[in-house]
Amino acid sequence: MAESKPMLAGVIFLTISLAGCAQTGGGRAIDHPAKPMRTTPWEWWRDPATLASLPAGDRVAMRSSHCPSGCEFDRHSEGDSRFLRVRENGEGVIFSADGAGAVTRIWMVMGEGVSEPLDGAVRLRVRIDGRRRPVVDLPLSEVFAGATEPFLAPVVADLRISGGGNVSYVPISFRKGCEVTLVGAGRAKIWFQVTARLVGDATGVRSFTGEEPLDDLRSVLERSGADPWPSAAAPPISGSVVLAPGGGQVIAELDGPDLINGLILRTPRKHWPRLGLRFTFDDGEPQLIPVVDLFGRTGTDGGVTRSLLVGADADNDLYCYFPMPFFDAVKVELLRRPVEGPAHVRVEYALRTAGVPPPADAGYFGVQVRRHRVGDPGTPLTMAELEGRGALVGLIADLSSSDGENWTYLEADEQIFVDGEKLPSWHGTGVEDFFNGGFYFRDGSGRPETFITALAGAPSIHRSIAGVVMYRLLLGDAIVFRRGLRVELETGTAGDPTVQGRTVAYFYAARTRNDRAQPADEE
Repeated sequence: MAESKPMLAGVIFLTISLAGCAQTGGGRAIDHPAKPMRTTPWEWWRDPATLASLPAGDRVAMRSSHCPSGCEFDRHSEGDSRFLRVRENGEGVIFSADGAGAVTRIWMVMGEGVSEPLDGAVRLRVRIDGRRRPVVDLPLSEVFAGATEPFLAPVVADLRISGGGNVSYVPISFRKGCEVTLVGAGRAKIWFQVTARLVGDATGVRSFTGEEPLDDLRSVLERSGADPWPSAAAPPISGSVVLAPGGGQVIAELDGPDLINGLILRTPRKHWPRLGLRFTFDDGEPQLIPVVDLFGRTGTDGGVTRSLLVGADADNDLYCYFPMPFFDAVKVELLRRPVEGPAHVRVEYALRTAGVPPPADAGYFGVQVRRHRVGDPGTPLTMAELEGRGALVGLIADLSSSDGENWTYLEADEQIFVDGEKLPSWHGTGVEDFFNGGFYFRDGSGRPETFITALAGAPSIHRSIAGVVMYRLLLGDAIVFRRGLRVELETGTAGDPTVQGRTVAYFYAARTRNDRAQPADEE
């Protein structure tokens, strides 16, 4: 690892040689520029700091083609429709919501055993605000192909790009309600998921016209792994530490209000599992996060995760661009596990703050790690469980079958219970579907294939154990909750093998002590 190599060459964050960097961590005063104008939750790319916001009254609505009648697979079939209702002209309503908000994600697949191109004879229509004329009326084949405005790549992706899935993140905003329908799909075998962010405060919400400028969003998503933040207002902190087993060092201790919006580490891959970062935000309890989990790496082998906000870049520098607010002070420590290994491990680091106060309703950043051993068939696997008020903004799952190369555990649906629900308000259609793939990540090849995009991916697949590492960032579609949240995974259809592995959840927790979200105890 050459001393003179710029740590973040070509990235907005920092373009300096670490060998010559003399700045170190310490308290400092900040001159804060004026606060930006209000940004709606689905326009997060205009001000990434709003990803930490927890506005009162917001909620997420999700509807899918999951099978409520107990059938083995999700599909439209005679007498078992996935439509909410059918219009006189034959349109099948697949999603409906009242109030103000935006559709933030539409996912669909078709096929027999492997993902196949969507049927151009089936049309997607979206109506908003009680209007009869749809604001979207396109063949499915055009919605996700990436060449029809405003549904342009990489805001949309088809089965070739998204591991067998077809997905759109074009925000379709509305002030008085929304309805999504399919035309010509009455007998089609089609799977779908539609997600919307609904807001309690409609200030700044503009109804979708189809002419919204999304060039900035496209630019951010095209540069996955690069810095998504605007140019820095505060100088970064950079340096290097040498850690013995069980050793640690403070790399930053800063005064607020501010937020960390960039953190990069450089050390050989073999050392990643030996390291952890401990954050102390304001008067909160210190939070120790293993490096492999914070940066979205569940191991040191396999493909490279390169999501928009966490991962490893082409030079294997680990990066995290999640906003991490603090209001009084923050302390960041780099630690090494007290296990055998080399006498000394050298780690280079760079940390940056925004230089402006966080949003007034911002929560604290947190990570929950859960390890899953082989359980009893039919017993759900809890991928995340949080108590209090907050928002889930990302999920990583490193899962494998307990029965060799048997992929059928991917038939399991994710179920998300919000605020103590008895029945889940979020019920998906299968593991790979949640992570934007489809048909076990088979896009026509007949075998699972890796893929990487800015917001979701499956960067590592181990076929001998039916193992796959998957990630998804929930940004415009963050799952907000007031009293708690639990994400469960079915163990597949009857008789399927159980699943084992590890999951990592990224979340924001309310600042007030009486309703601050925190990880529930793992069983």
